[in-house]
Amino acid sequence: MNALNLGPGLALPLADVVGQCVAILGIRGSGKSNTAGVIFEELLAAHYPMSIVDIDGEYFGLKEKYEVLVVGSGENVDVELDMAAAGEVADLSLHEGVPVILDVSDMLADERERFLLEYLTRIWALAGKLRKPYMIGIEECHEFIPQGVRTDLKEVIARIALRGRKRGLGAVVISQRSAKVEKDVLTQAGMLFLHRVVHEADMRVYGELLPWRRLEAKETVSQLGVGECIFMSGSTARKVKIRLRHTFHGGYTPSFRAVESPKLRQVRSRILDALARARSVAPPVAVGPQPSPREDPRARPVDPPLASAPIADAPDPPAPDAELPGPVLLRVDRLLRRLNRLPPVKRRLVAFLVEREPNTYTTSELASWIDCAEAALLAEPPTELVDLGLIVQERFARGLAYRAALRQYVAEAFAGFAAELGPEGTRRLIAHLRHRLACISTAERNLVHTP
Repeated sequence: MNALNLGPGLALPLADVVGQCVAILGIRGSGKSNTAGVIFEELLAAHYPMSIVDIDGEYFGLKEKYEVLVVGSGENVDVELDMAAAGEVADLSLHEGVPVILDVSDMLADERERFLLEYLTRIWALAGKLRKPYMIGIEECHEFIPQGVRTDLKEVIARIALRGRKRGLGAVVISQRSAKVEKDVLTQAGMLFLHRVVHEADMRVYGELLPWRRLEAKETVSQLGVGECIFMSGSTARKVKIRLRHTFHGGYTPSFRAVESPKLRQVRSRILDALARARSVAPPVAVGPQPSPREDPRARPVDPPLASAPIADAPDPPAPDAELPGPVLLRVDRLLRRLNRLPPVKRRLVAFLVEREPNTYTTSELASWIDCAEAALLAEPPTELVDLGLIVQERFARGLAYRAALRQYVAEAFAGFAAELGPEGTRRLIAHLRHRLACISTAERNLVHTP
């Protein structure tokens, strides 16, 4: 396969893609994720090795036609991994030419950044020795290479995008907010797929990238339909239509029409065995939020001295789980592992609120009940728990307040099991979750008040 066939009249010579930085930009719903999926399909069909940083767990559908190893902590992974094995997976991918999807959708922000830093740093080092064509795909790249902010991870990604060509490294960076992406990466991209945008700031970025008058660029971009974009290579820009991807799109917009899950290709046992051997010799690496070496600890709110025993170590009396399906219990365990990586204060907070659902408590009241400084809750609010949907934030005249939303969480997070569970099974599931979270609360209180 000598060309990537992306759509009518758009066939890119494979040799022209080696070592390129490709930028795919556009608002949600403009077709940018489909464009990225089509590019990845064509690269996989050409046996081009790659790693895809999947922040929303939507690229597993590539396995419908291609052998891809999905690792990380999301729902559709082949192997669950933490940072301890990140470097070993990078070794396997580069040496064996194994395409890898890094599903980081269930990781907390700090853990995700450390995982990717370890992985991509190893990719950069190995590529310098092997010098084989290899592509890195990064969804929602504005979260990792933001404009005007310096981080270690941003430095590594920018190095791959801007200077990876000599090592055979290329990058596909995808974002819905062009103005928030590091400008040096966009201006140095060898290929651009510019889908429709509406924000004035994003439109200004397009105006700086396109070799057209600003008014002409704005008018053309505003009229782009779904799947249409402006393809720019060098100084040439033209409007194109990208074909639909052939594999399942895990990021489809939900609707009332039933969506059938695809049959996915299994990864060869040889690859899984090699990964298992790598994991068995990987050194243990600490997980959980770690302060940056550059941070001044005096600037961070300090919680009272509390024991930080993980959820897994908490006493866990028998739970009403005997009649729950195995896949449901696995998802519950995945949730608890995710909560386990939160600071103790936030673990106590969610346990307290779930135990007293549907009551609402202000930050001042919560601070008293869970025994922490109110300043700590104000400085580091429980945004992860709100994003998960376990708790709801409300704003009253007396300040911010929070309440549990366990029933709503179960209805949304376990929607795929609704028919299997039925009303009685759903009630058992809610009781099971409430029980498991109450155990955390009991353990934390015992640890705090033990003399």
